[in-house]
Amino acid sequence: MPEKCKNKIPAIAGLATGTCRLICELVATAHPAHRKALGQAIRRYRKKAKMTQELLGEAADLNSKYIGEVERMEKTISVDALARVAKALKVRLRDLVRDA
Repeated sequence: MPEKCKNKIPAIAGLATGTCRLICELVATAHPAHRKALGQAIRRYRKKAKMTQELLGEAADLNSKYIGEVERMEKTISVDALARVAKALKVRLRDLVRDA
């Protein structure tokens, strides 16, 4: 089993490598519309505020790499982290999630 599957989907540990790889690819490329909209909203407000991912991460007390991963839909952001992002961007939380 590919190493990346072991951490993401432990329930498929008994499947054949090819099947596991296919499932991992499907999971990795699945970007629900709400996650995409939220990542785009964060990026839009960040750019409007003329902030880099590094500056936003510092202001929100989050890792800048994590900010990028959320914007690219690679990670799901928690409500607590989203509230910190909204505060750092000086926007209401509901404005970030309105389109999502």
